[in-house]
Amino acid sequence: MSPQRTGHRRILGVAALLVAALLCSVLAFVALRGHPTRAADFGTVPTTEPSSSDPTRAAPARDSPPSWSSTAPADSSPSGPADPSPPEELSVPRLGLRAPVDPVGVDDDGLTEVPPDPDRVGWYRFSPEPGSPEGSSVIVGHVDAEGRGLGVLNGLNEVRRGDRVVIGRRDGSTVAYRVVARRTVSKEDLAESSAFRRGGRPVLTLITCAGPYLPDNGGYQNNLVVTAVEASE
Repeated sequence: MSPQRTGHRRILGVAALLVAALLCSVLAFVALRGHPTRAADFGTVPTTEPSSSDPTRAAPARDSPPSWSSTAPADSSPSGPADPSPPEELSVPRLGLRAPVDPVGVDDDGLTEVPPDPDRVGWYRFSPEPGSPEGSSVIVGHVDAEGRGLGVLNGLNEVRRGDRVVIGRRDGSTVAYRVVARRTVSKEDLAESSAFRRGGRPVLTLITCAGPYLPDNGGYQNNLVVTAVEASE
């Protein structure tokens, strides 16, 4: 075999390896962009008072929004909470975020129910109703869904301290909140976090998924948790 022909075969071999590596990279990118969001991404949640509310258990993710928090002054609450009523609409005016609210519970396997439509959110019905005198009123929603693109709660990635959150309720009234905290919590720690507490100061808690997304390890590894306190109208 001539040296020239051997050189040609070596060049073709190297080119084939480069093409294979490029193809693998493209397939990996497509898999990550087209991933589905599952109810399992919210983890197992309690239907009674959680046994722990240790905030140090939160686990920030490197590719998630930065966490921040603020303790509101003791006199910042309105003079008295509104009478509770089931929520029917969520809105964050500054973000142009608006979504219908469906009551949700727990699946047979112990996982949080989440509306399959990413443009709707769910009120966890084992939590207090917005406007209740104590406890955390929990609303959950998908950050995205396969074939449907980004969900309405993807907007929480842009939420700021002080943003106004308004809950429209079944009786026609509204409850206004202002955002005081945002943090990232691992799925394993979510059930034992203060997000699901049934006592203490009344708050509104919004929960959606947060990265990293690992398709071979159950999908999203964390949850974005936004906390808001009741505000004067």
